[in-house]
Amino acid sequence: MSSMLLKNATVLDYFPVAMDAEAAPRVEVVDLRVSGERIVERGTDLVAKDGEEVIELSGVTVMPGNINAHGHLYSSLAAGMPAPKVPLKSFNDILTEIWWPLDRSLDAEANYLSALAGSWDAVRCGTTLIFDHHASLAAVGGSLDRIEAGLSEVGLRGCLCYETTDRGGKGQRDITLQENERYLQKLHDAPKSGVPQFKGLVGAHASFTLEERTLELLEGICSRMGVGLHIHLAEGTTDREVSHDRGWKDPLDRLTDFGLVRPGSVFAHGVDLSPIDMQTLEEKGVWLIHCGRSNMNNGVGRAPIDRFPLNCGVGTDGLDNNMWGELRMSYFRGNEGGRGPMGNPGAARFWLGNYRLAREIFGEPFGSLDAGAPADFIILENFQKTPLTSDTWLGHLLFDFHPWDIHTVVVGGRKVYRNGDTPPVEATVLQKTAARMWKSMGWQN
Repeated sequence: MSSMLLKNATVLDYFPVAMDAEAAPRVEVVDLRVSGERIVERGTDLVAKDGEEVIELSGVTVMPGNINAHGHLYSSLAAGMPAPKVPLKSFNDILTEIWWPLDRSLDAEANYLSALAGSWDAVRCGTTLIFDHHASLAAVGGSLDRIEAGLSEVGLRGCLCYETTDRGGKGQRDITLQENERYLQKLHDAPKSGVPQFKGLVGAHASFTLEERTLELLEGICSRMGVGLHIHLAEGTTDREVSHDRGWKDPLDRLTDFGLVRPGSVFAHGVDLSPIDMQTLEEKGVWLIHCGRSNMNNGVGRAPIDRFPLNCGVGTDGLDNNMWGELRMSYFRGNEGGRGPMGNPGAARFWLGNYRLAREIFGEPFGSLDAGAPADFIILENFQKTPLTSDTWLGHLLFDFHPWDIHTVVVGGRKVYRNGDTPPVEATVLQKTAARMWKSMGWQN
């Protein structure tokens, strides 16, 4: 069992180790002892043990690894993709001309390489856990194993699901349902020891691409496996408008009718939700995840984040895994027309919510660097230009910390990244795979 002692670290953490503890961000200079996958001791003047690696930090900042509450690793090789040949006039156009062709372009190898590339991007941003929402309609079976393999290669944690949809017909729908249940059963049957590296939810795309029979089947898997639903909800008005065109109720009402608005569920976006909808989510204990940059990119509107339920967090929706960038952009966007609906209290609430979500789903005290907590943390470079204190931690998240500040990332007590490390895959391999995918989408150059 590996062991390391961090001496004289400036430690920022967000929660005490007790699972029922309220958030209490603090900064103090202490030593941390890591044994195996957990922090086992925290204090001052800790004495090194025989065979223990000692890292003298001399005040360098250490903090919990970042968490992405809603991501799409399958989109990693879309970066730099050519623009569609037709004008995009609506969110539905963006889906039909970009994202749905992209997920059909993924084969088994591309699934793995997308996850590997996205995980490498994530770890260099200090992100150590991703709630991933996967789609690859041409290669569904076993796809979550390939996403898991990409995350594992880099050393990250993940909560995985496959986004069930009816847009490929009943046959493909059934395959997507089977992939969710197969993966959840695999996790259930695996030997249990230590801090889980992977968890699972039942995935679904969005209400407007789901028939009522499909909602019924999704609820069945959730109930059998004892997990929640991970779905896009009210990502703009399209979800509601298409539902109404098909004679259905509002999206949240549909999910409620089928028993899918349940504790442990993760709903992303919430742009087109009413105050009554928000109250429903609050009462049901559902997590609502804000994806500010994606909302801007897709032109779906500004989410009413001041009305989000207590269980809220922040995700990137596949743009990248830079959580510091995601938080500050949402914060800046709120200030654009005057001091906006997020503000400092909101920024803290959304950031800390990601750790509360991970605690609920994984059953581990993420966000703490006390004895007993998972040894998932970031060590920054030795350059902190302004004081980091218990009063200034949020200001540093919003205005100071950047991926280029990261020196080392540790997950489960193992150094999974150090600045300057060689990537886990050659760039030319990724470029060829991306070009092959893009060609299948109609780009011929």
